[in-house]
Amino acid sequence: MSCPSKINVPCQPLRVKKRDIFRATLADDCGNLGYLGIAPNAVEYHVVVPVDLKLARGVKALNQPDDGTPFGGYRGWHYYECRPYPSAKGNEGRQRQVDSNAELLTIWMRQFGVEVTITD
Repeated sequence: MSCPSKINVPCQPLRVKKRDIFRATLADDCGNLGYLGIAPNAVEYHVVVPVDLKLARGVKALNQPDDGTPFGGYRGWHYYECRPYPSAKGNEGRQRQVDSNAELLTIWMRQFGVEVTITD
């Protein structure tokens, strides 16, 4: 996850669709990760999937591309990595991980003063 040191706190909560968290929650054995990109003003977001695991590890190690846009994302945006689900657990495991990712996203954003509302 990127560290959002420059988020301008909006008046309204950031509304995140649960189905987008579902899209970004990938199986642990697929070789990819999913991210939610949060705008610098925290009023919008986008889903970035799939992100190659090796590329994501390079970004985490601060080996970012020269143009400042991590793995095809937008410059200045902050990226939350959705933890993968254990593929052996199937759809039930995925849904549990989606719920966990939603809760963790909410906690992560709250520490920067941004409220998140998860919608269906």
